[in-house]
Amino acid sequence: MTRARTYSLLTIVFSFGLLLLGAMVHYSSNSITCTSWPLCYGMGTPLTLGLNLGHRVLGMIVGLLTLFMVFYVKKSEGSEVQSGPENLTLLAFFALFLVGLQGLLGGITSFYRLPTIVNTSHFALSVFFLSTVILLDHKIRLREGGASIRVNPQTWGGMHLSDGLGLLVFLSFSTILLGAFVRHSGALNACGVGWSSILTCQAQGVSSFWPDDKAGQIHMFYRYFAFLTWSFGGFWLWIVFRQSPSLRKLIIGTAVALSGHQVFGLLAVGYSLQQPWTLFHFGSGVLSLALFWKLNLEIRSKEKELLGDARYSFWSDLLEITKPRLGLLVMSTVFVGMMLAPRQLMFFKGLIGFFFTFILVMGAAAFNCWMEIDIDKLMDRTKDRPLPAGRMKPEVALVFSSGLMIAAMLGLYFFVNAATAVLGLIAAVLYVFAYTPLKQKSVLALYVGAIPGAIPPLMGWTIVMGKMTTFSWVLFAILFVWQLPHFLAISIYHAEDYGKAKIKIYPNSFGLNLTKWGIFLLTGLLAYASLYAWWYDLGVTDYYGYFASFLNVVFLLVSLKVLITPTVNKNNLKKWARIYFFGSIFYLPLLLGSMIYLS
Repeated sequence: MTRARTYSLLTIVFSFGLLLLGAMVHYSSNSITCTSWPLCYGMGTPLTLGLNLGHRVLGMIVGLLTLFMVFYVKKSEGSEVQSGPENLTLLAFFALFLVGLQGLLGGITSFYRLPTIVNTSHFALSVFFLSTVILLDHKIRLREGGASIRVNPQTWGGMHLSDGLGLLVFLSFSTILLGAFVRHSGALNACGVGWSSILTCQAQGVSSFWPDDKAGQIHMFYRYFAFLTWSFGGFWLWIVFRQSPSLRKLIIGTAVALSGHQVFGLLAVGYSLQQPWTLFHFGSGVLSLALFWKLNLEIRSKEKELLGDARYSFWSDLLEITKPRLGLLVMSTVFVGMMLAPRQLMFFKGLIGFFFTFILVMGAAAFNCWMEIDIDKLMDRTKDRPLPAGRMKPEVALVFSSGLMIAAMLGLYFFVNAATAVLGLIAAVLYVFAYTPLKQKSVLALYVGAIPGAIPPLMGWTIVMGKMTTFSWVLFAILFVWQLPHFLAISIYHAEDYGKAKIKIYPNSFGLNLTKWGIFLLTGLLAYASLYAWWYDLGVTDYYGYFASFLNVVFLLVSLKVLITPTVNKNNLKKWARIYFFGSIFYLPLLLGSMIYLS
């Protein structure tokens, strides 16, 4: 693992440098000097052309380093590949996928001349890639038996140290993502510049803590959110500092970077957004996020080692029953619906709608966990959840999940619109009261459950539009069909586990042959649904059509491999079913993302 660690560290360093160089290109107003990609052709001074070309060359170097990292991780694991979260090869390939996608978004950014959504997404993906490589490096170091650290794993307010750090990672990422949106949307100058503007918004000659114009409000919202992150960050870092003596250098470095983000932000405004101060502000923000993430990984690993099952806190268990990974996937489809709606999106309305939809998804997932306590006890992959493991009382989960759903429904109705609230109600009722009890009675639960799973993009659409149109139903069809072969693939390699819980699935009820044919035929139907908008000219571009066609051909070939794999060779069939499952995870964001970024 030594060479894998070397390349992971090099990738981290060069990725951070790539982010800084990208910020330098943007802050120097040279972002659209080169509209070609990957080479740089355009009008400009040698310096401006050099900055753009240097950014792209550095991106290629990061891609090569990632490729080498994947090679050595794969070589180190050899035939003894771990499963689940310990599969370093899978994580390394995911990093390679991210860096490729990041390069693709960079090309689209140049081609379309810096649209806000593409530019912000490119930055967010870059930060997510950096975080993924930091996670991989951490796991490689643990696999090598890295240096031990000393942590006193006490709780504060029911939270472990890693719980608060996890919250800080979320706040820090949200802060810098919001800052990127403020820059790219043009709201950066909405409150004026100079020393008179460092605390209040100077808009249209009026000094205010909350101006009347929307751009100024977005700008001030970013400032208040950054101050919240800094305040909670300083408080929690002090707690961690007292409990983690061997990590104090890392903690101090994190605190300096966090404070630097605030100080340099004020200096940037005071000095009229001069490039050095804005660059320091940007760099310290990204650095503080990276250090928060590293600190969280170190302490979480130590808590797992020292506390065992006691590492779970009340707050982390509350988060776990909301199924956050599933929630993030669902919310990505809500985001797609919001971005594709053909009407200008109001920032705060979109943010409120997104928030309450997320709360509804979390509440429905938690209510599902409450209903399935006895089922989860029987399956290996769910028996350690808070409720079946006995770490949480059922009545707590019931009150918590019900409260989330009620608050979300009221919020959507009163602060967004009735159409979104009705769609949310339909999705929640079908998921909780139709799909969940039907799972142990009939395979029809697969189709019933796909309906609430396909409603979120409709909700994203209605948040913006207030009503549904033909294109929104196309999104519904894509999500509905996608879930069917996706779950059939899961059911192949988890058939025994589902059998223990008496959940009705196709492999156990009708055999593997029918299941394989279902995956193949439904993948073909998915291709039709995904190309429908292109064939019938419903607003997508030819670029989307060509890309979606290529993507569907690849996915169909994978489904064909599942189909022709003999059922007698169960291990090989499970392997290809798992490959199809992970392929479906990549397929969906690529398809939906291309609808946004190639339009």
